[in-house]
Amino acid sequence: MGRKIIYAALILASLGGYVMFDGAVLLAAACFLFLLGAVLLVTLRIQKAGCWMEAVREKDTAVQGERAEASFRFMNRSAFPVARAAVQFRFSDSRVPSDAESRKTEIQAKSRSELQISCKVSSEHSGVRTVRVEKIQLYDFLQIFSCRISPPQPVEVYILPPLHQMEVAVKEQWSDGGSEEADDTRKGDDPSVISQIREYQPGDSMRGIHWKLSARMGQWMVREYGRTVSRPKVLLRLDDRPNETADPAQLDGFYAAAASLMYTFCRAKIPCETVWTEGNGERSFPVSSEEELYETLRQLVKSKGAEKRRVDSVPGRNFRSRYADNGENGKPSSGGDGETSGIRWEQRKELRLDIERRLWEGKRCVTEFPPADADDGKWEMLKIEL
Repeated sequence: MGRKIIYAALILASLGGYVMFDGAVLLAAACFLFLLGAVLLVTLRIQKAGCWMEAVREKDTAVQGERAEASFRFMNRSAFPVARAAVQFRFSDSRVPSDAESRKTEIQAKSRSELQISCKVSSEHSGVRTVRVEKIQLYDFLQIFSCRISPPQPVEVYILPPLHQMEVAVKEQWSDGGSEEADDTRKGDDPSVISQIREYQPGDSMRGIHWKLSARMGQWMVREYGRTVSRPKVLLRLDDRPNETADPAQLDGFYAAAASLMYTFCRAKIPCETVWTEGNGERSFPVSSEEELYETLRQLVKSKGAEKRRVDSVPGRNFRSRYADNGENGKPSSGGDGETSGIRWEQRKELRLDIERRLWEGKRCVTEFPPADADDGKWEMLKIEL
């Protein structure tokens, strides 16, 4: 604004001097200033048509405590360099939307070039950090005139809790509701699981001979069978989290325990389905691979929690109270204030993690997890018995 005032004052002074003193030099100066302004406005319009900003990735992921950033790319496809562009960012936290922060940075860009802008994001606590570009102001070479260009899509940076692997001990084979899986690393008698094909050895059963391969190889070849193992299925219910009153460190510990549980089950090849309440409904995510694990964690740290804490979130209470009348197809009884995504509650091991980082099976406390900032040694000492 100050430069505009000076520019306008110079024009007015030149014109005033010409009128008062009839000086040709002053008239030439006024014309030059008018022409300069027109050139600056035209070049600024050309720059505006050829400049834009885009998000490098609209979703990014980082681990709590590690470096996290949101990246944008400023594109200048015009024939004129950008002498100055002011970009204003706004950072918000999904946990505390009111605690937003604004930052401003200034950049320069050569003609027909691109420039990457990285914004450091706080990763002290788990959650979702949203980085928005509120305003992009382009200036001409003399910074007298300016114009705005459209901001890009916001970038969401997911700060995920750290993952700790624990020991899992399965006390029994669950044939009812378990997940059958081929195991070709151990000998067995399941003809549907081929462990290996090798040369015949004295004592091998004739039933294992691979006749077609033996005829082709010119020697006896036998199949060595594996076995089919039954792995348990786990239904992990996460306690309803208070939305605004929870301490950040408490939520970090809760997220770290939930993430480590799912990670441990995933590494142990134990199918897990994770359920939590959001709003007045329920969300359910299967976790049987690392891709599903990270997607579940992204949705978990983004969730807003329940509208209010329900009665069945009392520690030690069995969550099957709402689903006690299950039918043969595993669907819950009617009633309640949410959807359950067709979960077969009666055929799975049901575990519940409360906000105090305690893992429950019915009224039995299975274990209590350390806080999020505990060292790996404390996590490695834990043993989950199913």
